[in-house]
Amino acid sequence: MLFSTASFAQEETVDPEEAIQAIIQEVFDGMRQGDSSMISQHLMPGVIMHSVSVAPTGFTKVHTESNPQAWLEAVAKPKEQVYDERVSNLQINVTDGIATAWMDYSFYLGENFSHCGVNSFQFVKMMGKWKIIYIIDTRKRSDCRD
Repeated sequence: MLFSTASFAQEETVDPEEAIQAIIQEVFDGMRQGDSSMISQHLMPGVIMHSVSVAPTGFTKVHTESNPQAWLEAVAKPKEQVYDERVSNLQINVTDGIATAWMDYSFYLGENFSHCGVNSFQFVKMMGKWKIIYIIDTRKRSDCRD
């Protein structure tokens, strides 16, 4: 069960896994709604982002997003098709002040399938709030797991 209010997610009495699940839900709701503020409030300053793809030849390419602000601007920019990232098989591990969320995803532009893969979000708890400090994902166009 996912929660839609980030304020609920940040309360100290909330189970850490529930808090992280609510943040993930809000990040992807923000993408669908084109509201980058729903995402940015959960990002640690200096967040690091990578995407990994493997060519049919087996060559692995790692793309570093050197400017996460560009992602937020792309989310906020008016567009004809909704950015719809659908996640499944969410697994969350928490210990002390760090957490990892691992999930399969399928990304759609409107109703059209674009790509799929796995997301891994790394969290750190700062001043009582969970913040995303690192995001890495894989991207492929077939052989998706749902």
